[in-house]
This record gives sequence, C-alpha cells and structure tokens, in this order.
Amino acid sequence: MQDPRDPRPEDEASADPMASSDTTPPPPDPVEPPAPPPVEPAATSAAYSEPVATASDPVPPSAPPPSREPAAVGERPMGVTIIAILAAIAGVFSIFGGLLLLVSGGFVGAATGSAALGGLTAVIGAVVLVMGILYLAFAWGAWGLQAWAWTLGIALAALSIVLGLFNIINGDWGSVVSIALAALITYYLFQPDVRAAFNRT
Repeated sequence: MQDPRDPRPEDEASADPMASSDTTPPPPDPVEPPAPPPVEPAATSAAYSEPVATASDPVPPSAPPPSREPAAVGERPMGVTIIAILAAIAGVFSIFGGLLLLVSGGFVGAATGSAALGGLTAVIGAVVLVMGILYLAFAWGAWGLQAWAWTLGIALAALSIVLGLFNIINGDWGSVVSIALAALITYYLFQPDVRAAFNRT
C-alpha cells in the first residue's frame, strides 16, 4: 500500500530502483585469449642454407704432409760443430806427421841406402801435410758455415775412403774404421737441414 505522504503514483512507488539494481547480474569479466606458443627457430636452418657440393664441383687440393723444416741459414747444427772440431784435431796431427815424414825421408834413404825409399817417405809426408792443411781449412769453413766448406768436406771424405781401400788391399784392416767414419760424414753432409745450413739447397 502506498504511503499517503508519498506524492508519487503507486506504480512508480512500487518500482524500487534499488531492488532492481540489486537483482541485475554484473557483466562478466573479459577473458583474454591464450597466447600462442612461441615458435622456436629451426636449428638446422643454417645447415640447409650452406651450398651442397656436387660431383661437378672441383675438389680442393689436400694439404701437403708436414715435413721437417731445415735449419735456418746461419744456425750451425750440432753435428757440424762436432765434425769441425774433429777435423781441426785431425788437421793438427796430420801437419805434424807430414812434417816428421818430410824430415825423416832423407834419414830413411841414408839409413837403408835406397834413395827411392827415402823419396817415397818424403812424398807420403808431403801428402799427409797437405791433407792436414785441408782438414784445418775445412774445420774453419765448417765452423763458419761457408758454402765451399761443404764441397771440401765431401771431397776429403771421398779421398779418405779411397785411401782406406788402398790400405785394406795392402793388408791394413784397421782402415775399415776410417772408411766407415768417412761414409758416415758424407751421409750426414747430404742431409737437407745440413745442406740448408751451408746454403747448398
């Protein structure tokens, strides 16, 4: 029943705005759509981008096998140092031996009464003296890695082998040691690093 103090009509008074607002449901909250899953980059995309070699493509040359580098020019190998020292010692003894044979050649001829034997002794002394001088020259050149010393060393080794063979023919089997030593020196001097040290490549 309408209140007599309410001037509004009965229909308007019956329609309570508060009651109607309470019964109206609130609008639903907007639902966010799910985010799409991240796309991972293809791991093999770079591999597929590389060109594929075909049978018509030229084959790259293979790397040469590693080789031993020769000794630098001016750096004396240890073997050359040892040979130079031995050659200097042999040269000194040869010079003294050659001088002794030269001096004793006359005494041998006078003692035996054979001038030929005395002359042969003097000739042998001269040869030994020259060999001693050549050994000293080779020792000095090898110590300084002179190019001509390499050639002289090969020549002296070859001469030692020839003289050793003559001694063996005459029954001196002790010359086998000198022949083996000369052959070893010749083999060593022909090594690539030794030739490079003497600038003989």
